Amino acid sequence: MRPTIEYIQERFDRYNRLMFGGRLPRIPIKLSDAKSYLGQCVSRITSLPDGRKVHSDFELRISIRLDLPAETVDDTVIHEMIHYFIHYNGLPDTSAHGPIFRSIMNGINTSHGRHITISHHSTPEQRAEADSRPKLHVIAVMKLRTLPAGRVGIKVLPRTAERVLQFHRRASSAPDVESIELYLHNDPFFNCYPVSVSLRYHPVSASELAQHLASARRLAISGNALTYAR
Repeated sequence: MRPTIEYIQERFDRYNRLMFGGRLPRIPIKLSDAKSYLGQCVSRITSLPDGRKVHSDFELRISIRLDLPAETVDDTVIHEMIHYFIHYNGLPDTSAHGPIFRSIMNGINTSHGRHITISHHSTPEQRAEADSRPKLHVIAVMKLRTLPAGRVGIKVLPRTAERVLQFHRRASSAPDVESIELYLHNDPFFNCYPVSVSLRYHPVSASELAQHLASARRLAISGNALTYAR
């Protein structure tokens, strides 16, 4: 499953009552497309004159990049709630997953039959599985004067006409850009590239790229709109 904010909030409230005595105030919940973690509890840290650190402005982030079992999603939420509980109450643990964290985690696993672990980062296998799924991308292919023969620059763009046109206008005026072609395709080859409208590009082999664009739809710009090229 890929949870919604409503689902995570319901789980947070449920486990707060069940495992933390209802003592944790609600905090903002945000969904992310992060590859490297399943969940994070982030906060603002203030250092006091006596050396203590105070946490505030908490936020719970859950990655929905991977389609995971509900049990794993719930364990991730609880894992981050343990971090929240420790920091909110100013408990002096020795590290991120020190004795206090482990004690609370083991108590919850024993009392509630959970399977919480120290690490809630996504595994290389999980990331590889996510990166192998077809996803629709808008791809800009640029011939650049700064690249050697046989190499082109590619850029994966947001799938909104406004952002694509914004990038095209900026890139077309860049002195090292000779030409730009736009494509729409779902080849997993493009999953590993970040999506943005910055002018940073990724150099690739033109011959290798041609193989991945063999069945792509070519896009054209007509006024302020994107259309399929004839």
